[in-house]
Amino acid sequence: MRIQIPSEYSEDNVTVTANALFVHFANDLSQFINTFMTSKFGVAWLQNLKVEDSNYKNFNPKDPAALLKDLAKYGGSKLRLALHSKIERGFLKQYLEDLDDLLGERNAWLHRQVQETEAELLDLVTTLLRVGKPLGLKIVVDCMAIQDSILNPNPTVQEEEIVEEQPQPEPPKEESKIVVQPVEPVPLVVEPAKEVAVDLPEPETISILDIVEIAGLETSQIGDEVKERLLSHSYVLHVNGDIRDRASEELLIDVNPTSAQSLGAFLISRKPAGGRIRITEDGTLCAFFGEKWGYLARVKSQDWFPSHLHGSNNKQGDDK
Repeated sequence: MRIQIPSEYSEDNVTVTANALFVHFANDLSQFINTFMTSKFGVAWLQNLKVEDSNYKNFNPKDPAALLKDLAKYGGSKLRLALHSKIERGFLKQYLEDLDDLLGERNAWLHRQVQETEAELLDLVTTLLRVGKPLGLKIVVDCMAIQDSILNPNPTVQEEEIVEEQPQPEPPKEESKIVVQPVEPVPLVVEPAKEVAVDLPEPETISILDIVEIAGLETSQIGDEVKERLLSHSYVLHVNGDIRDRASEELLIDVNPTSAQSLGAFLISRKPAGGRIRITEDGTLCAFFGEKWGYLARVKSQDWFPSHLHGSNNKQGDDK
């Protein structure tokens, strides 16, 4: 175990633990890539790459941001070859999206946009596990230990072992003779089931008017940088429009069906590939664009997951 588990997860301890996770992850991933590339191209592979490809001239493989950017965003990445040794081609696209999610999380932690809470740390651990397990990185052991320390904290006082006195069996009694009288069978009469008419609701359709109404009067453009602090909630926007809470695995359509369908279609129209989204206290939904968290849309508390916004953004008027 390379990371010291704190006795309590205060804001400072959460920040220190998160930073340590990023550093160890970068070291583990860099070592994994170096081992593969050395076996393939020799010990001078990085020096040769810096000469052959100008994109790697100042490349530092132990810099978390540089490493994640190269793998997740650079289509001509020479380092992805190492990933192919572990990740099947059919799963590579999703894996690169997970790396992009981690790049976004690293950006949010670096710029102190996250809440320094156990929930936020657990969300980071979940993301690290998704990228660490397929490659067998050492960071998985660290993440599992931190996850366990939060979900199953050790009790401060050990309970004394209580030994219950086992009841002693009673001495056997003399068997008494029981006379069983025959019982005549009772005929069973089954009435035919009555047909009950059930009115099934017709499936909802999403109109252009719904999407226009959701957009409302916006003062921000899609992708505009969002610098406000992010709440300790993280979501996944699926390509079918479903919005899932990463912590509870709940879908918005299950807890707030009134607006979920039209809102999901609206967000997908702005971010067709879906992916990770975050939210600020005033209801601004953000996605990771390039190297920053950027504006995606704005929602009201009544249209979102219950208790996630606490009605703090109802003053926004027509914004949704």
